[in-house]
Amino acid sequence: MASPLQNRIVGTAILVALAVIFLPDLLDGEKRSRDEALETIPLRPALTVEQSTVEFPDDFEERVDQAQPRPVQEEEFSSPPEPVSVTIGQNSGDNVDGNVDDRGDENTDMPAWVVRLGAFRNTDNVTRLVNQLQGEGYNAFSRTVRGNNGELQVLMVGPDFDPERLRGQLAELNALTGLEGQLVPYQPTPE
Repeated sequence: MASPLQNRIVGTAILVALAVIFLPDLLDGEKRSRDEALETIPLRPALTVEQSTVEFPDDFEERVDQAQPRPVQEEEFSSPPEPVSVTIGQNSGDNVDGNVDDRGDENTDMPAWVVRLGAFRNTDNVTRLVNQLQGEGYNAFSRTVRGNNGELQVLMVGPDFDPERLRGQLAELNALTGLEGQLVPYQPTPE
């Protein structure tokens, strides 16, 4: 049999449970109805679609048959020049000391060329490489380019009107920097 203490605890628990259940209803002074006004949504109205017929002129079919097809003018688009892939060969030793070539105005209609050595995120690396190449007598510079992944620093050597001279410098540039360069057309302003 259960002890009197256990009986008292069970009895108290039952009384507390009944109080929690029934006291809120007893203490609620006014019986307020919580019925909310429900609005009925009307059914979708029936739509009637009126179909109309289009009347064409009597000679419409004759006009369609007589109509001449218009010729389509096709425009030819020129694609931008692709970068030239260059194999690294023997160094010719030209323009190693950085002397400027005096050719006059005869090359103004020819495109200039540069060697693009690489694109870097770290500006310090680009500055170090530019200083190293300029110390060796190369006309090196960097340019900031915005790409999909943020800003990049492009390292370039040049420009020069003679692409063969730049091709001759590729082997020494590779030895100095460890980068394989590409010969690309020079554009004075960034793309």
